[in-house]
Amino acid sequence: MMSSWNLFQRISPLLITFLFFTHNIFPQENELEKLLQLNIEDLKDITIISATKTLTNINEVPATVKVITAETIKENGFLTLEDALSILPGFQFRNILGFNSYIFQRGIPNQNNLILLLVDGIQINELNSGGFYGGGQFNLDNVQRIEVVYGPASALYGTNAISGIINIITKDPMNNKGLSLSGLYGSFKTYNGSLAYGYYDEKEEFGFRVAGMVKGSQKADITGSEGDYNWSSDMENFEDDYSIELKSQYHDLNFGITYQSKKSSCTTQFKSTGTNYLDKNTLWNIGFLNSYLKYDHSFSHDLNLLSTLYYRNATVFDNTIAYITDVSQVGYYRPNHLTGFESMLSYTPLQDLKFICGVILEYESLSNNFSITYSNSPAVKPPLPQTPEMDDNTLLSIYLQTQYKLNESFNLYGGARFDHSSVYENVVTPRFGLVFNEDKLIVKLLYSEAFRAPKPWDYTFGLGNTDLKPEKMRSFEVAAQYLIFQHFNVDLSIYKNKLSDLIIIETINNNSRSVNNGDVETVGLELNFDYREKSFRSFLNYSYNSSNNNNEVAIPEIAKHSANIGVTYYPSENISLSLRCSYLGGRKNPKIISSTGKDYLDDAIIVYTSVSYTGFEKFRISLTINNLFNQTYYHSSNRPPDRYRQPQRTALFKIEYNL
Repeated sequence: MMSSWNLFQRISPLLITFLFFTHNIFPQENELEKLLQLNIEDLKDITIISATKTLTNINEVPATVKVITAETIKENGFLTLEDALSILPGFQFRNILGFNSYIFQRGIPNQNNLILLLVDGIQINELNSGGFYGGGQFNLDNVQRIEVVYGPASALYGTNAISGIINIITKDPMNNKGLSLSGLYGSFKTYNGSLAYGYYDEKEEFGFRVAGMVKGSQKADITGSEGDYNWSSDMENFEDDYSIELKSQYHDLNFGITYQSKKSSCTTQFKSTGTNYLDKNTLWNIGFLNSYLKYDHSFSHDLNLLSTLYYRNATVFDNTIAYITDVSQVGYYRPNHLTGFESMLSYTPLQDLKFICGVILEYESLSNNFSITYSNSPAVKPPLPQTPEMDDNTLLSIYLQTQYKLNESFNLYGGARFDHSSVYENVVTPRFGLVFNEDKLIVKLLYSEAFRAPKPWDYTFGLGNTDLKPEKMRSFEVAAQYLIFQHFNVDLSIYKNKLSDLIIIETINNNSRSVNNGDVETVGLELNFDYREKSFRSFLNYSYNSSNNNNEVAIPEIAKHSANIGVTYYPSENISLSLRCSYLGGRKNPKIISSTGKDYLDDAIIVYTSVSYTGFEKFRISLTINNLFNQTYYHSSNRPPDRYRQPQRTALFKIEYNL
């Protein structure tokens, strides 16, 4: 295997040559300069909604926030949510190349249940477990931007908003009219097709946009030796996704619906070599339905009401075959439903004082556990499972946030949320922030708390435990941003987080259950540099995470050091070139890796490149190559396979058409 240092020696001249060549040799075109005028200083005017639930200037919100734009997604050829997040500081991943992949933000491994994932402001976390599904079911062709809020945010959003929030904002009809379609094909039988149409009548203030996507892939070659001989040479591994999204607007009313279907093999959950598990014919079939109706009305310049009625459904369908042994196929079924209403009032009684207050009512009906059926042969499908026992839960939440402008430079924030659940009773989560914003310097002093409520996933595991308490997080953060000059910006975040009452698995006499036991403390640093000048953009970020339990033992799966660097250049109006690389630091694996004899994953440097051309009328073509140097690298494992080989070199060719 090529060492990371040797690979870095190969990459460095390539990056330096690319930077010099693109920045100094390609001609500049006046028309292109008009299209790409935005520089770092202009980014101060960006407004976001996720950090405060109201449109607020990004430099004034009491949180560290990063925004991934539609242009960034296009320029880099991102295909999955993980692809897009991988360029940001503070993120690490556990991709098992199977029915799910996992995202760790700010140094705490989890089952995707410490991050709140939203689509257009509506949660899409799986209801029974509180986690969300990574993978390809997100239609990135229909994404306007992705807002990423770092740190605890339960003071506004409640449970699961511990490490942060990811809000995927889809394209609106007003700014995305007409027909667009695209097709992609590449390595490992990867394909993606999308179609969208937008209409808007300014006079009637009415518009709609509908978008659909189909996607599939076999992801990587992990058969035989490529997968540490965990599976046979004819193993089956796939993911097939589709999504449908509708967004409409009429005066003060907004309606939206998102449906995602994710079908994949369950092969990678277990080893087949040397076990009684088979590695073909499994199926994990889960669907997500989110819908909302919003009434957004301004009574005056100082008073606004936003009321939202929403419905969520997250169901593991009854044709799921979770695993197959040499004697049986095993079927799973798990339906879950939630109906909610939120009403939020924002009021500015004085020029320097603003209040945001809201109330939330939710009713959820959740499966107590999977409904499971068995067949009597590995070649026979099991009977369809019956509806499992359902648990009902009601939730009342009240929150109040205030912003007071002390003077032209200082903004003071404070607030809290009260949650009363019929299951886990009462939780109060406060947050405070002081934001200094003057000329070229921004400084934020932040304190926040968050919690993750136990879900049926936790209560019913193994022997079961109905006495579980919510996990709780406390966080202190200092963040600073400085505009060195018009085109060059640097920002730094230093934080200390403590997660207490950790829910872990306790094993006694071969029996297991979930219990609250222990803490995780994380000290971290995120450093980011951005350079932007007309047709040239580049970034460099570095993350440091030190995560330890209450015995001061390092938490597995978390690398202390990670970094990303990338450049994008438009040598002409019709051509874009992108080159980036990610450094994955070495990290402890939860178990000994049988093929290496150690419990450590080596560091790696992975290179990505993308080129696109728009010289054809209404067409855009692009070629993206991931893992350009075909580096062998692995992600950690909390399942029977000791580690997971990540995809080899992958080429993706895409054609887009806009009318």
